[in-house]
Amino acid sequence: MPTITILGGGITGLSTAWYLAQRLPPTVGVKLIEGSSRLGGWMRTDKRRAGGVEFIVEKGPRTLRTGSSREATAVLELVDDLELRSEVITAPRTSAAARNRYIYYNGELNCMPTGLSSLITGLPPAVKCLPRGVWRDLTTAKNTPMESSDESIHDFISRRFGEQVDDNLASAVMHGIYASDTRSLSARALLFPFWLADRLGNKGMLRGLNRVAKVSRARQAQFAKREKLEKLALSNRRTQNTGFWETIDDSSMYSFRHGIQTLSDRLARTLRSRENIEIVAGQPATAARVGSDGCAEIVLANGRVISSQHVINTLPLHRVQELFGSSASNTLLDETPYASVAVVNVAFGRKNITPVDGFGYLVPRASAADSKALGTVFDSCALPDQDGGADITRLTVMLGGPRFNELFGSPATVPKAMLENVALEALRNQLGLRSSPIDVDATVNASCIPSYTVGYIDRLKAMQSWVLAQLGGRMSVVGAAYGGPAVPQCIIHARDHVNCHLNLNDLDRPQNVSGLQEIIDGFEIPR
Repeated sequence: MPTITILGGGITGLSTAWYLAQRLPPTVGVKLIEGSSRLGGWMRTDKRRAGGVEFIVEKGPRTLRTGSSREATAVLELVDDLELRSEVITAPRTSAAARNRYIYYNGELNCMPTGLSSLITGLPPAVKCLPRGVWRDLTTAKNTPMESSDESIHDFISRRFGEQVDDNLASAVMHGIYASDTRSLSARALLFPFWLADRLGNKGMLRGLNRVAKVSRARQAQFAKREKLEKLALSNRRTQNTGFWETIDDSSMYSFRHGIQTLSDRLARTLRSRENIEIVAGQPATAARVGSDGCAEIVLANGRVISSQHVINTLPLHRVQELFGSSASNTLLDETPYASVAVVNVAFGRKNITPVDGFGYLVPRASAADSKALGTVFDSCALPDQDGGADITRLTVMLGGPRFNELFGSPATVPKAMLENVALEALRNQLGLRSSPIDVDATVNASCIPSYTVGYIDRLKAMQSWVLAQLGGRMSVVGAAYGGPAVPQCIIHARDHVNCHLNLNDLDRPQNVSGLQEIIDGFEIPR
């Protein structure tokens, strides 16, 4: 039986298997290999009980965004196809969690502006640098380092808007998304439209956005057929289960009643029900090679050899290096750091104990001296339906990121009690919460988020050349290290790779596709 092997059983691997299952006939097999004993990767929901109350805690991602982007739509369509509609719970656009997001600055929670009304009511101290930054960009002559193909987010924002905009605002946002420092993150990779506007414009970044819009429209034209078909399919889909789609339209974010792991669990259960799909968990791949018949072979820890016509590798970069040994060397593999984050879940035995309502707050670089935390999510306020009416408040404190080793030592050896004490101290100092919680639980997610550092796009091109040279052209890559680390980015990357880039009608020949070309093209600088 012709076979496609997927390495990695996180959300990318599971999604890849799902999309293959939609397209492949039963006569083509799919093998999904996961080295650990559980599937879902960093999507992990634990059940806990304390103070006579049972509740859930999220150890990784916790919410999904709505909206009209391809990424958001792909996840919603997956939820629909998996018949998880009745499990979905949402945060309405009018909710406090949708409207209120805070930055901890100068010892206070500063609510971020949500519209022009903020100009009337007054900007909080953390944001007062922004109007000055806009004026600076509009009045400062072009100072783009045209000889460079990239620069850090910190350098880019400081150059156009002033260092305080990065120290107060951008650094906090990147702490929340990437758990990394803007002084090392790539402006080209993570702020591409704005970075490109600065290069294309003659009178400041903001004025250059018009030129970027034209470039974007020209690029989107090549995907016009795909976009038209996707919109038609979505329109047809929305005629069914209209109540679900109307609720989504009125919401800013969502998850599931029993936690975000519901999505990965349903994927795994559905895939296991397919006769042509085999999921192998608890057996890591230890070697990859070309067999005598020209097919790709994956060797597992128990000695089993899986031969396949193509391998889709969703492993993190350090695992790719381990799998391929000394031959695995290119700048992306060698130079991509991963951030480690400690997640400390704290539960209090009564409702509404935070001084403000909202999604939570982030800590910028400007407040680093006053906080060891990256930020805190107000879980019960964001999705109160997950509490099931219980008299409880759930919070999640994030620690570590770019300062993990500096503050706590190695992620492998840091005492759990230390992290829990630091989290409680942060809640006391930043929220004034002095009552004793009913439950505290710390988890270290070591090397969980790839950092897209300066020069990332050039390194991605090197990775593409390396991938195409492996396993006789029978391997491609998908995952958080390439198209973006968020759940929706991983899912859309998997879908596009299966539906648009692989020739599933001719598996006997090497595919000779990397999985990276469309991503790389999206960051090209127009000539």
